Amino acid sequence: MTKEQAVCRMRHAHHLDRKLPRDQILEAASACGFVNSPPGSWELAVRARVEAVSRNDLHCELIETKRLMQAWSLRGAPTIFPTAEAGTFLGALAAQEDEVPIYAQPLSYTAQALKADQKVLLEALRQACRILDDSVVVGKAQLDHVLAEAMKSYLPPSVRSQADEPSLVAKNQTLLEAAVSYLLRQCSLEGRVMMGERQKQEPVFLSPSAWFGSALDNQPQRIVDQFLHCYGPASVQDFARWTGCSRMQAQRLWALSEAERIEVDVQGQRGWMLKADLEELDRLPQETSAMQLLGTHDPFLDLPQRSWILTDPAAQKKVWRLVGSPGVVLHKSQIVGIWNAPVQKGKAQARITLFKALTPAQRDQVCAEMIQLQGFLQRPMGTCDFLE
Repeated sequence: MTKEQAVCRMRHAHHLDRKLPRDQILEAASACGFVNSPPGSWELAVRARVEAVSRNDLHCELIETKRLMQAWSLRGAPTIFPTAEAGTFLGALAAQEDEVPIYAQPLSYTAQALKADQKVLLEALRQACRILDDSVVVGKAQLDHVLAEAMKSYLPPSVRSQADEPSLVAKNQTLLEAAVSYLLRQCSLEGRVMMGERQKQEPVFLSPSAWFGSALDNQPQRIVDQFLHCYGPASVQDFARWTGCSRMQAQRLWALSEAERIEVDVQGQRGWMLKADLEELDRLPQETSAMQLLGTHDPFLDLPQRSWILTDPAAQKKVWRLVGSPGVVLHKSQIVGIWNAPVQKGKAQARITLFKALTPAQRDQVCAEMIQLQGFLQRPMGTCDFLE
């Protein structure tokens, strides 16, 4: 395979070459889920993949029909995915008994200060999460506090005596609250806690049973297939980074897809992809030449081989930042620029930094797309400026 073929196939798997009809929001979300960090970023990801969709449509699917749900999943971040696929985005990623949940690894120092075994703390938190069947908690800090208080009755006296000592990692936090914060991801993957409708910009937490009125179908399903479909050719190390799994857990899950995947060579780089995707390589639709705007942290930008969509290392540093990553301008599967659109005096002021020259017609297309994007966000459009 060539790199161009590989990237074209990935773009197709992400539904970026042809938008889906408005009634296929769930299909867009099922490809690889939408990490919703910062909050609201998933909306732009859906807009890039679904035709004529509105924010009201997304609110309806997430809050009213509840065919979508939000919980801590990929890389421990809030992730939105079809409720029917909880077994893929939650159950499959839950660490087994002999695997240390990667999000709990920093817990060791807190556990030592509490004089507690990590497994004892996790089991106590599992029991404490039952209170979320009957109550809603607003705010992450409040969730840590409420669950820490509920845990105490399930812990031995020696641990309870240390529970309210100051945290080692954050101000205004106790040792036990810190332990809760580390262990909550595992409880989310086990289907014990999720996010409901936000209140006054604050996240809301409750149990899936309380949100859906019945237990969540969280039987593990294979997530490696989802990953390889959207990001293959790739390696088990790439899969571990994408999911946030430990090495041991990633290798266990990777082995489950052995019969479905095949190793391929992409211009000297080896990787694995699904056999079914390889067989359909010659039947991909022709790439559109339209200019596209992807939001910050769009799932397409999670591909392991960043140089395949942006060759310049200096430009890569501007796209993939530790904090404050911008949106990108995409043309034929290649990143040709970045964008930001801060709101000033009530209007979005778009600033587009180009990595390569665009024709006047292409610039007009980018501006037209930006106007539509801001309309989707219900923001009046101000200026649209290009920076070389």
